[in-house]
Amino acid sequence: MKHRIGYACINLTTGIPLNRTCRLANASDSKLRELIKTNLDGLRQVLEWNRQNEIYHFRISSDVVPFASHEVNKIKWWKDFKDELQDIGSFINENNLKVAMHPSQVVNINSPREEVVKSSIKELEWHVKFLDSLELDSTHKIVFHAGGVYGDKPEAIKRFIKIYKELPENFKSRLTLENDDKSYNVWDLIEINKEVEIPLVFDNLHHEVLNAQKPEDKDIELIMKTFFSTWDEKSGIPDIHYSTQKKGARAGSHAESINLKEFKEFFLKYMHLDFYIMFETKDKDKSVLAVYEMFKTDPDLKNIEI
Repeated sequence: MKHRIGYACINLTTGIPLNRTCRLANASDSKLRELIKTNLDGLRQVLEWNRQNEIYHFRISSDVVPFASHEVNKIKWWKDFKDELQDIGSFINENNLKVAMHPSQVVNINSPREEVVKSSIKELEWHVKFLDSLELDSTHKIVFHAGGVYGDKPEAIKRFIKIYKELPENFKSRLTLENDDKSYNVWDLIEINKEVEIPLVFDNLHHEVLNAQKPEDKDIELIMKTFFSTWDEKSGIPDIHYSTQKKGARAGSHAESINLKEFKEFFLKYMHLDFYIMFETKDKDKSVLAVYEMFKTDPDLKNIEI
């Protein structure tokens, strides 16, 4: 399948709990163990549901292991839940699924503050450990943003490049970089990639909100081809993030559901390229199912395999 379509973190159709967490004050050892067990069980069930519904792409929430990078969590979850993790990983591999993770915006490896850099690396570290614990290869990725500008973007980019180059190789084999809607546009990421060769993830809505306001911003195919060229065989098929703007909301806010007409136009225009699609909508799996239904009934789409 050239264009797997996935969704992020929550399954609204089933309501299966897989991202349970608690307040920091209540994060006891026993409570965290209970939450991790529930979340891993829920993740396994949702992946089974996805497979049954022919959804082969899924983003695992960072809440799967609550407070994983915080000192309050002293559990060696990768050892204590080894059986559950290996079972999940085996299911992913046996069914040819693709998963990803997306740490929160607390990850700023280009911060001028050393403590922020250290905490950011620690956050990335546990995500890497989680995917490694599933025994998945390097096509299963962690996507993050370049970070802040801190009043001087050229210097912030230099710091990003310096810190990234110092990361362990097993980190770098997992990481991908996404254009954001506040600080770093696609051209900034292309500049970064020339120095560190990190695979780039194109986000269409972020690009609409933050770009260079130049004619080349409108050449989406060229941008996507440039981004896709940063992926190699070990990285697998490139990802894009797709969503539409929520009406009346802050620029960059995701709409409740995929706009089927707009997505159809987008898909038909770029379907000759190889890429997987992560929907970023509030209704999660329901948008994927709605698009699947459109592919079954729309005469322009029903003979196209996704």
